[in-house]
Amino acid sequence: MNTPSSEIERTPEITRRLLGSSAIVSTNPEWRDIRVDLDIGGLIYRLLLFDTYVLYSVRLKEISAMVHEFGLSGTLELLSSGALELLCECAQFVEGQFNTPPAPPLTFQFHIVEAHIRDQYLIDSLSEVNRTPGLTASERMALQGAVVKAVRQHDNMMMFRSDASPAFETDILRNIPLIKAAIRFVLAKWKNIPNVEDFELTFHKVDDFRFETETTLPNKLSLRLEEVHNVIKSALLGISSIDQRISEMKVNSAISGFTEEELPLFREKLDTLAGALSSHNQEKRLRRVISLSGLPSFESSKVDIIKLLEIRNTPEAREFRGWLSDIDRFSDREISDAIASLNAKLGLKAQSALGKIVRLLVTSGVGFAPHLAIPALGLSALDQFAWDKFFRRSGIAAFVHDLYPSIFKPSDR
Repeated sequence: MNTPSSEIERTPEITRRLLGSSAIVSTNPEWRDIRVDLDIGGLIYRLLLFDTYVLYSVRLKEISAMVHEFGLSGTLELLSSGALELLCECAQFVEGQFNTPPAPPLTFQFHIVEAHIRDQYLIDSLSEVNRTPGLTASERMALQGAVVKAVRQHDNMMMFRSDASPAFETDILRNIPLIKAAIRFVLAKWKNIPNVEDFELTFHKVDDFRFETETTLPNKLSLRLEEVHNVIKSALLGISSIDQRISEMKVNSAISGFTEEELPLFREKLDTLAGALSSHNQEKRLRRVISLSGLPSFESSKVDIIKLLEIRNTPEAREFRGWLSDIDRFSDREISDAIASLNAKLGLKAQSALGKIVRLLVTSGVGFAPHLAIPALGLSALDQFAWDKFFRRSGIAAFVHDLYPSIFKPSDR
């Protein structure tokens, strides 16, 4: 079967864009609102690993943290660079009675809810930007303008009608193995009931997005009917979240950064494709390389966001990202050797000012100073090939030894 050319062209595009969250949300009954901190390390990893990071923002509460970390000028540069896009939405599946008849146990009624007026939701969220401390009125206006330009809005209801809702209904009625897997996840996590033996489970559609369940699960477990209902409800909402996320991937032409809790269910739905599509593995690989190389981490060092934006799309950064995707098959020792190899070290030196002079001398047949202990020689075509093969600049080594360290501010290196 031939793949359409447009689809071939589109495939690599989606893998270069990531949709995810960098919010660290805290709650407290005594607080009037949730507290949102920014996962700086995760944000930096994703800016390095993907051409575009589409940030699923929590009411734009992350912006203030960006200004604190990168400064106003750095944040404005980031927002205008195209490296970061913002989604400021409030739409999801919910289950329950919303102007519908009450449902008996083991019957589920799903609805789609979103902010009543999307533009007003964005305006209300911009009030969080206004709370950024230390800014003048004109600076707040500039920041607001940059944020609005970086926000991307799509037709959510169209997305649900055309993609998410049909997929979710199909999963409920036909993908029983997925629902059973989700139920087992919920039982293990919330009820501490692992390894539930197989059980019967079927669903029937009785009304518009209203489904009735028949199951032997209550007979298998020492749980009340209401508890079984809530377990199945949580499992189904988990599946709805996965279907919504995949729909958002399609709309935004971006892969999605699933959390540790979501990833097993996503793997169950997409099988082996999940590992390739998740950003978690790529970020884990980057942390591994940083640890093996003894390089500075984002958790303990200040990042120069302007410098990061300069290097992230260099040929060396792209070569490094390609190599990173293939390192799972290598041991720590092999990775360390690859990074610190003679080829990598000499490749870096060969592209330095001294390296270029040395190459000019070699190719010109000019003798070296005696203390270098390298004979004078001219290069044949074969010698030229050998030089380019073994002494060329390694993009991987250049990124690890040169470009990556350069994103940290001098005082923190």
